This record gives sequence, C-alpha cells and structure tokens, in this order.
Amino acid sequence: MIWIVILSAWEAAYRLVGWPAWQFPAPSHVIDAAAGMLNIPLASGERLHRGWPWVDQDDVPAPAKGPPKRVITSPLIIANLVSAARLIVGFALSIVLGGALGLAMWRWVELDRLLGPLFLGLQTLPSVCWVPLSILIFGINERGVLFVLVMGSFFAIAIALRDGLKAIPPLYQRAGLMLGARGWRLYRYVLIPASLPAFAASLRQGFSFAWRSLLGAELILAVEHKGLGFLLATGRDFADVAQVVAVMIVMVMIGMMADRWIFAKLQAAVHRRFGLA
Repeated sequence: MIWIVILSAWEAAYRLVGWPAWQFPAPSHVIDAAAGMLNIPLASGERLHRGWPWVDQDDVPAPAKGPPKRVITSPLIIANLVSAARLIVGFALSIVLGGALGLAMWRWVELDRLLGPLFLGLQTLPSVCWVPLSILIFGINERGVLFVLVMGSFFAIAIALRDGLKAIPPLYQRAGLMLGARGWRLYRYVLIPASLPAFAASLRQGFSFAWRSLLGAELILAVEHKGLGFLLATGRDFADVAQVVAVMIVMVMIGMMADRWIFAKLQAAVHRRFGLA
C-alpha cells in the first residue's frame, strides 16, 4: 500500500510540475517504455486525450503505421529468453565447478589452505573486472559472456559449500562409521545427505552472483544475441532514462522471483526434509 501512495504522489507531482521526461521520468513514462519494449504502444505519460492511455493514431506518422507487432517477438521478451538461456548454461557450469572445488576444499585441508584465501579474494572482485580478460581470451562472443558469468559466480558457490560442509557435526561421520558406512557408502548415505542444506544455501548465494555477472557482461559486451544488458545499454546510448529504469525494474523483479520462488523454496524444502525448519 505504501508503494502505491509513493508512486501516486510521484505521478501527481509530474502532472503538476511537468518536468521533462528525459531528466526525471515519472512512473507513467517507465510504464510506456516497458510497454514499448513489448510492442504495445502506450502514451500514459502524455496528457489526457481521446483513447488515453493508448497512442493517438492521428499523431502517428504514415510511414510508421503498419500491422501490429506481436508481443511474443518483442525486444523485451527476446532479451529475457536470451538472458535466461545464458544464465541456465553458465550457472550449471558454475554449480559443477564450484561444487567440485568446494567439496575438495572441505575434504583436503591442504587444498583449502592453498585455494581458500584466493577464492575469498576473487569472490570480492567485481564481475565486470573479468570482462577485459574475457575479450582478450575469447573475444566479443557468447563464450566471453559465459566466461564472465562463471568466473563471477563459481567462487561464491565453492566458498559457501565449503563453509556449509564444515558446519556438519563430526558426530555424523563417527555415527556412520560405527554403523558400518565406510568408503563410498559413508558419502552416499551420511555425508552427502548432510551436505544438502549447505548445498541449497550455496545455490541461492551463487545465483545472485551469477545474475549480476551476466547482466554486467551483457551491458558491456555487445554480442550478436541481445539480452537484458543490451537493452540497458541501448537506453543509455539513446539517453532514454525511462527505458533504463524499466529494464532495471525487470532485472530486479526477475532476481526477486527466482530467489523467492525457486531457491528459497528449495532451501526450505531441504530444511524441512532434515528437520532444520
């Protein structure tokens, strides 16, 4: 309710003052920009006219008129699909690499002493710092984008999984040995199930790093397939503040929905399964 009041006051202030949209867009301008990226012509930011909030067709130049464009092929939908495909591939690679290294650092103390401080330092490195290196190694292509995504996220997964595994009570391992679980059976029936809560937490943290890394790479690397980061760069290049804000809102909403509807539910389910919630 409080957000409705804030946005309504914001819109009312724009209607009364009438500041330029390119300086400080009102909520209606952001809605128009989002609708435009969905091939839906809206003019809610304009003054009231016949057919508001739809665009008055009398004001549309003749060359611009034509058959309506489909929403499914709009730039925003295509950008979401492209970013989602990159995220799935890159995040899967991060899970495999980060999970293997996190498990290895937990298993061998010497390896943890060697890689642990390094991984912790690399985790704090902003993901965009990997962009110049990806350009030099892979060039401006899809592999460069995936490189930035993986390098920006798998360190966090490895560190989170290692720390979570260290929290497993040693009593579990001793109890498993007393019950005859040795070798691979100890891992299969005792240690791996006990590590699932830590693994779920590392996935949730790793996703946030992967999502930020992907969008930063798309913002800088203008590759062939255009993702959400490219739409953000396009709004910047054309000084379209409303589009920049609209794309940022879409990015935040996707991140929030993925965290709440996928990773938070997965973590809660694992916690319930092992009696931790």
